[in-house]
Amino acid sequence: MANLRGFFLGATQACFLALTALGANIPTEAQAQQGEQRLSREDARILASRLASEGRPSAAREIALGLLQADPGDISALLILSQAEKQLGNLDAAKTAIRTAWRVGETKRERFAAALTMADLHAAQEAYTRSQIWIRRAIQTAPDQQTEQVAITAFRRVRQENPLAVELSFGLNPSTNVNSGNSNQAISFAYLPGYLSEILWLVPADERPLSGLEISLQTDLRYRIAETATSQTSLEFGLYGRTYLMSDAARASAPEVTGASLSFAQVSLGILHQWHPSGADAPYSASLTYSHDWAGGSPYQYQLNGTLGTQFTLGNDDTLALSASIRYAHRFASDAEVFTYSLLGRWSRDLANDDKVGIIGQMAKATADATDLAYEEATLGVSYDFGALSVNSVSLGLDLSTSYTEKYRVYETSAYDPTGREDRISSLRFDVGLNNVDFYGFQPVVTLQARRTASSVERFDTDGVQIGVNLRSSF
Repeated sequence: MANLRGFFLGATQACFLALTALGANIPTEAQAQQGEQRLSREDARILASRLASEGRPSAAREIALGLLQADPGDISALLILSQAEKQLGNLDAAKTAIRTAWRVGETKRERFAAALTMADLHAAQEAYTRSQIWIRRAIQTAPDQQTEQVAITAFRRVRQENPLAVELSFGLNPSTNVNSGNSNQAISFAYLPGYLSEILWLVPADERPLSGLEISLQTDLRYRIAETATSQTSLEFGLYGRTYLMSDAARASAPEVTGASLSFAQVSLGILHQWHPSGADAPYSASLTYSHDWAGGSPYQYQLNGTLGTQFTLGNDDTLALSASIRYAHRFASDAEVFTYSLLGRWSRDLANDDKVGIIGQMAKATADATDLAYEEATLGVSYDFGALSVNSVSLGLDLSTSYTEKYRVYETSAYDPTGREDRISSLRFDVGLNNVDFYGFQPVVTLQARRTASSVERFDTDGVQIGVNLRSSF
């Protein structure tokens, strides 16, 4: 906390200096107190700023109040008054002065100084989340890259102090197949007896791919409840929802399928413990999460998931993350129970050109009494992060990452084939970050994803392409 206050003190003092040009002949406090000595407004601002920085807030406050009597919109005087009131312990009065400065500020530099000072005041009261909000305002109004970097550094330091971490994401994703519809116009059922197995059955319109716009919102909260030098425990809360706007073509072919009928929502609550044993090279984590899902507005299932993970740093700038999890799910409509066991490994390497390559592998097994729920699964994927793109050392203002995964899933039983079912799920994804577009520290990411499922049971063949825009924090 002391380091954080020291940082803000230096940052806010820099703001004052930016707004009060230092003159060659600045009167001393003794000269200012002489009746015959009259100060210009500029000299008075400089003197008040000096007094505040030297720890004489009462004198600085009196000069600032005098300046504000002459001009209630004097930004420099409001900033100095705020600093003096803070030193005197009058934090509410300090905030009042800064709110006025934020309201009347006209230039980016003035509003930047006001926002960063307000963030300092909230941090002094350990209201770290409010402090982060005001720092994002400072970033939005930063007059240049240097001051923007000052605010970003402040944000990161406040984030370390804040026991509450908040992540928000919002997405708009047009898709050719919002309902995971069957990609075939007609299908056959091999398990039917005799010639019936050769008959092609038309797929109903509402089970064919329908296009539309997916709208999603996700909020994740993490609150640190305990911390030592080697461990940390946090409570987690998550809220996710998505719905759809159907295209005109989808409404015409399947009017009974609506965005509400395809909607999905999830609420989750969990606990996370992270620790680094003394003498060990790798950190560990353990989590337990409960979630409740709704589909089409009706209760769908609840899940209980436990995960244990670790991460190793290898040679050649390699990292290896391993995790094991057990998940229990209860489906409300069928009363089915599913236990899923999985092992996951992620390897990544930082390359000499600052790119990053990664490989993911996963094995999973689900057990259930109901059909089409018990399966064995193997996943293999590769990813490549190109980082910031440039041509001849000239930045394009974009960053690019891509990934490709293959998932093989074998079901023990299927309602459409008594011998079971085999699925191959392929996915290709590109993420393009627009680095030159920034809104309060958030940048848009354009995502293009193609996904295809080839199944031994034609009923489960699907494919679709989705392109969308999501927001991510830029720091």
